[in-house]
Amino acid sequence: MDLRAVIFMPALAGAAILAFVFLTFAAHYYLTVLESTATGAKPVTWMQESLPDKFWKPFYLGGLLVLWLGPAYVIGRTLAAKFGVPQLTFAVPLGVAWLLYPISQLSSLAARSVWVPLHPQVFARLAQRPGTAAGFFLLSLPVFALGGIAFRWAFMTKGEWELLFAGVPLFALALFLYARLLGRLAFALVFTRDLFKKRRKKKEPEAKAPVARERAPEDDAEPAVRVQPSDLPPITTPDGELAGYNVLMADDEPKPKKKRVVAELADGREEAEPATSSPPLSKRNTWDDEEVTAYGLSEPDAPPAPEPPPPKPEPRRKRERKEKGAMEAELSPAVKEELALLERGDLRKPPSRVWSADLFAYFGQPQTFAALAVLTTMGVLAGVMVRVARMFNPTTGAE
Repeated sequence: MDLRAVIFMPALAGAAILAFVFLTFAAHYYLTVLESTATGAKPVTWMQESLPDKFWKPFYLGGLLVLWLGPAYVIGRTLAAKFGVPQLTFAVPLGVAWLLYPISQLSSLAARSVWVPLHPQVFARLAQRPGTAAGFFLLSLPVFALGGIAFRWAFMTKGEWELLFAGVPLFALALFLYARLLGRLAFALVFTRDLFKKRRKKKEPEAKAPVARERAPEDDAEPAVRVQPSDLPPITTPDGELAGYNVLMADDEPKPKKKRVVAELADGREEAEPATSSPPLSKRNTWDDEEVTAYGLSEPDAPPAPEPPPPKPEPRRKRERKEKGAMEAELSPAVKEELALLERGDLRKPPSRVWSADLFAYFGQPQTFAALAVLTTMGVLAGVMVRVARMFNPTTGAE
């Protein structure tokens, strides 16, 4: 009884599950380093996400890679069979991915949707920074080659267990370095001009034609003659002739008011003025026979002391810094972080040197070492299950 199938099936299932988990974490760490570096930050902000939130990331990166690796693999196999060089089967896809994958990744970052593999804006921006683009391709070539060779050692080699333990950490290191290089290139391209951006033209104000004022029909008509009842002949009734009352129209001018007549006294006497009684003088306002003494003269008061000059006002910037410092001292750390995000104090200036020692600055973070350790552990477990499945594959025979 062949027991290889009994071992092969669980090993194959375990290899599929562990490989998918490994690729999920690898895609998450790769995008974390890429996005943090693309903002211009030297340290990397390691985001903690659940496994369902990372589920789409390996499919996203896999789609960008397969876009170029699929045709390149077919071309590589054809050239390897034609020239008898089996290394071309692996070298051609690797070279095509090294040259074209950055274009797809930058296009995905620049487009409105992350699923856009090509965008003309990327070519226009790369043409404005040819030195930076050339430096990226020169630096990324050995890193990309190291990652491809390490991946082959870890997951595409039969036996040779020492290559597994050497290939997985090298693949993780190459992944982190490549994400850092590509993120630095994306940050440098942010400060280039978008040649495909349409500029909105301001609409010129339309000249308004003079509007002719329509004249009302009443303007040309002759004014109507208003007839009052007194102008009409009276009506004959049994009681006699009857005439109506005149009506005051709104347009008629009111009759002037009659001047009021003031009556005058017939005997020529003048109207007596009302007698006013003066109030009695107060005792304090009268002079008595007592001797009046004059007020004594006092010495003049001392002149007031000169006021000290007002203090010189502090400069406005210094005063604002003091007030801001006093306010920030009373805030909690969470509120300070939110205010920093609102003020956009994390905005970076254009880099003076794109390729410098800052590329390796984030390797000093403890989170970076933790991410490398987690990714290496998962890669080793997935590689072990792949090797076990290959060893006990009943279709190829045991080694």
